[in-house]
Amino acid sequence: MAYLEGQLRRNVAESENEHTGYVLEVEVDISAVQNAEELINGQVAVTGDIEFVDYPEQGKVLVFRATSAAAVEEEIEETA
Repeated sequence: MAYLEGQLRRNVAESENEHTGYVLEVEVDISAVQNAEELINGQVAVTGDIEFVDYPEQGKVLVFRATSAAAVEEEIEETA
């Protein structure tokens, strides 16, 4: 069983049938990934570990520590 904490927000997806309508935002530490800047604002797949970090001002925050990340290419739909 997994336990997550983060900021829950409503997500306005293009297709409501393929999305729950909600997203739980989780902070990601991507400092171990060499090409991280190339991945910003793109669809990515990341692997790593989840842990709580105790920040002095924010308190405990759930952080996904990425050990690798790669861009996910969007599939182009063919029209007949």
